Amino acid sequence: MNSRNKVFDLDEANALLPQLESLLGSLEEKQEAFRRLQEALFFEELLDSIDPPTERLQELEQTLLRLEKEIKKIRELGCLLRHPERGLIDFLARREGKFIYYCWRRGEKHIQFYHTLRGGFLEREPLN
Repeated sequence: MNSRNKVFDLDEANALLPQLESLLGSLEEKQEAFRRLQEALFFEELLDSIDPPTERLQELEQTLLRLEKEIKKIRELGCLLRHPERGLIDFLARREGKFIYYCWRRGEKHIQFYHTLRGGFLEREPLN
């Protein structure tokens, strides 16, 4: 089965949380590095009115590739990264015969909420 179509049970999804915490932490670091480089290049261009040095552009590109790699690792686990900055992850699941998403946010110890396929974080409901 393609990991994009993976249907999780609650135990499987919860078992991935430590790995996701780590991946999201790494993703956050790479996002911050990308933002810093982007801002530095912007201000260099603004102040100097010259094209940024090729090595700085290459560094920005490499940082972007590292970001994409982290996102790909999360996708390969079969879950959906909904909001990288907030650490929102959804897991396709079944509940009472219907497809739903288990909804988890970085920092939560275990999955406690779900929402419909069309719903989102604001529409999440407690599992109990």
